[in-house]
Amino acid sequence: MRYRVRGLEIRSENAAKPASSAGKWMLDRIRELSPSAIGLDIGCGKLRYTVPLAKRISEVTAVDSAEQLRRKQKLFGKRCSIREHASTCLPNVIVRSLDEREWSRRRYQIILCSNVLSAIPSMKTRRKLVSTAYKCLARRGQFILTTQYRNSHFDSWKTSPSATRYLDGYMVKGRRGTTFYGLIGAPALRRLCETVGFRIVAAGHNKELAFVLATR
Repeated sequence: MRYRVRGLEIRSENAAKPASSAGKWMLDRIRELSPSAIGLDIGCGKLRYTVPLAKRISEVTAVDSAEQLRRKQKLFGKRCSIREHASTCLPNVIVRSLDEREWSRRRYQIILCSNVLSAIPSMKTRRKLVSTAYKCLARRGQFILTTQYRNSHFDSWKTSPSATRYLDGYMVKGRRGTTFYGLIGAPALRRLCETVGFRIVAAGHNKELAFVLATR
């Protein structure tokens, strides 16, 4: 998504991490999922966790901004778009943009949202995204939400002329435009999930990761 903040265009797609940076904590959670489950990956980015999900469960809907889905980028060793890669390599993955609302009318046993809220410079938009996840989750389904809450770059950004403090993070100017990086801890994630109706199963931190496991 693109956001306008203080006259700057914030490009959330710049914060997407490559598949090579998939974390052990999340991969362990994915390995525990039922193979018959239908899942939703909100903010799929560069398919970092969409692919492991697709290998584990029966079907995955991968959702992100239209810009992130159509742009050419390096994915799994080749330059292509998310839609192109999924159509040729991921037969059980359905790719949808945030604007294609049919994905939000379905119910999923598993919903994953990894490091997405950290790239959103709007509290209202964060809440709307988590609220949408709640509405899409099937009864007794599982919501897995993670954010980055600690980052060594933040120390250098405190004195960098290219970084501006905003909300719980920084707006950072770079070669590809301006990107927002927020640090959101488990207590804040928990409060946000409870506000929209989720029942918290577990919440905490794992290294640089903050997480919430929730259900309806």
